[in-house]
Parts: sequence; structure tokens; C-alpha cells
Amino acid sequence: MRQAAYPAALGSCALMARPGVADAAEWSVTSLYSTSVDYDHNRGLVDNAKGSEAAFVTADLAFKRTSENFSLNFEPRYTWRRYSESALGNGDDRGANLALNWTLERSTLNAYASYVDQSTLISELLETGLVSTDTHRRQAQGGLGWTFNQTERRAAVAQVAYSDTSYYGRAASVLSGYKYTSVSLGERFSFSERGNFTLSAYGDRIQSQTAGNSSHEYGLQGEFVYALSELTSADVAFGKSRRVLSGLNSIGTTASVSLNRSLFDGLGRLSAAYTRSLVPYGFGFLVEQQKYDFTFIRPVTSHVTTTVEFVRLQNNETTVLLRLDRPNYNNLAVGVDWRLRETWTLAWRVEGIRTQAIGITDSELLSWRTSMSLRWTPQPLLRSW
Repeated sequence: MRQAAYPAALGSCALMARPGVADAAEWSVTSLYSTSVDYDHNRGLVDNAKGSEAAFVTADLAFKRTSENFSLNFEPRYTWRRYSESALGNGDDRGANLALNWTLERSTLNAYASYVDQSTLISELLETGLVSTDTHRRQAQGGLGWTFNQTERRAAVAQVAYSDTSYYGRAASVLSGYKYTSVSLGERFSFSERGNFTLSAYGDRIQSQTAGNSSHEYGLQGEFVYALSELTSADVAFGKSRRVLSGLNSIGTTASVSLNRSLFDGLGRLSAAYTRSLVPYGFGFLVEQQKYDFTFIRPVTSHVTTTVEFVRLQNNETTVLLRLDRPNYNNLAVGVDWRLRETWTLAWRVEGIRTQAIGITDSELLSWRTSMSLRWTPQPLLRSW
């Protein structure tokens, strides 16, 4: 079923839910601190690029409250990041996540809210491709999901989503930002302990100050979820929608397929996913995009784990002709995590990106990046009352 969100003022929802919570509850605080350095030979994905280094320090705290039928999570984080090239500007990231889960006798309520202030060198690299120096994206979003169990095999499901995205800095005049809303309502049928089928109606709309930005869609979607075995699961969804994109009417399809496979004898985990959908862009448009994602995680020893990931993003022809983005991005990454001690991990990662210049489809651009980071995760602090 399509994902959804709700405006960011969600803290009051968590407080209002408190009276119905069982008295016995547990609080925990989990922290993560890391320091990293990297080298990127083409950070801005442009011709004749000059390589640059970066150093950053991250602090991440996760506060969690749990009881028999209620959980509340709050996670603030901050990243201090500086580049060797002063023209790249301030790379600091800051943000916070809030999530709530409340289970009643016949229903479940899930809610979340988040805020992120991030450099476009990070947020836009594989989205609009406009990685302007010294420009930041602010994004506030939230979601509300509700499931009501009518019988043992039938449930009504509903989701609503909202996000507000804006930009400040050098490229703010080009990236107008947007407000994006999506809603879905459906019925879920569980045909066995292993699987279920959901039929839902959905709609979404983007609003921005960009001229000719009238973009929205509404349609129907079916989703099939099934556990083939204890080690393998699949999720397949297909939908059809009526769309109005930049004032033009059309009929389109959405699709998503994901497969997860855990290998025998702890040899690792393999996952593959494909999605085709409309995604909101910083220019204020909905853009049709296809995404392919393959990940393989394998533990080499009890302390060393390797990861290989390939991601391909492919934009439709209209997006390319309007020069909103590049035709495609191909990203291959290899990483190694070495657990030095119970709370210390040393990580190394190398990745490469192949794409084209915006508006010049026969011009190939390459970028490679390597990074090293040291992570410290202290033991969680636990309190019960």
C-alpha cells in the first residue's frame, strides 16, 4: 500500500495517547557517535571537476519508551561537515524523527513526524541532480496510518501523508520547493498466515510556486505480500492512475516488486527491489521515475561484514526533454564493517556513479568516492517505572 504522512505537529498526538497506556513502561536511550573522512573526485557531478576532501562528526541519540501496547521513539541528530574546498559551503546536517505506535484491541495506530535540514550536495545528488554549493533543503514531513481488524482475515487500512519542502542558499531561486499530500484507503484480506492481499484507492497532489505545476493523480492499487518460506519473502504491487502533470491529462501505471532472501548457514542476505512511481521534485513537479535496487550483505567472520549495493534511477523522457534531470544514474558501492570491540566499529566504503550531463544525453559523467569512518555505540541506558 502506498506510504503516507501527516503534518509535523505530532508531539501532541503522542501526549494525548498517554492516558491509555499501561503503567509499567520502560525508557531507553541509545546513542551513536561517529567521525568520518572522505575523498570525492567529482562531488558536484560536472565536467572538469576538481576532487575534494571532507571531514564530519555525527551525534545521534534515540529515546524510546515502550509498554505492552504502546511505543514512542524520538531521535535527534546533528552532523558537522566541512569540505577542503571553501566554495562548497556549509555541509552541516540536522534533523529529528518522532514515531508512535499504539495497539488497541482491534486496531493499530502508527504516526511519525520528521524534520531535516540538509545540504543539496547530499539531498539532491540522486534526485534533481542540482547539487548547488552552499544550498540547503529543509523538509518537514509526517504520517498517520490506521489499521482496523474487522475479522480475523479482513482489515481496513488508511494512510495520510504530508511534506513541506523548501530551499535556502544560492540555488533557492531555481529550486522552488513544494507541498506534497497523499492519501490512501483500502481493504486487506489475509488468505493464510503467510500472505495477504490489499486493494486500495489512492491520490496525491503537489503544490508549488512553479508556473504550470498543476500535478496530481488518483487511482487504484493491488498489493500482494507473501512469505515463500522462513528465509524468503516477496511483496508485489501494481496500480493504475489518472494523472494531470503540468496541465496534461494521461493514464499511467505504478509498480513495485521486492524480494528478500536470507541465505543458509548465516551466509548473508540478498534483497532486490523495483519501483515505478511519481516522485516529487524540488522544482515543484511530479516526475515519473523507475528505481532498481540490489543489495547483498555477507558476514565474512564474526567481526567483519561486507556489503555490495547497486542502485539505478531512470527518469522518463519528458523529464529529460524538459531538462529537469539526467536520463539515469547508476551507483555501485562496496563496504566493509569491522567490529573492533563490542561498541566500536571501523567502516570503509568505496562507490562510483555514472550519469550524464543535464541536457546533454551523450555526455558521460563519472564520479568515485571513498570514505572511512569510526563509530562508537555505547551500551543503552535503561530505566523502568
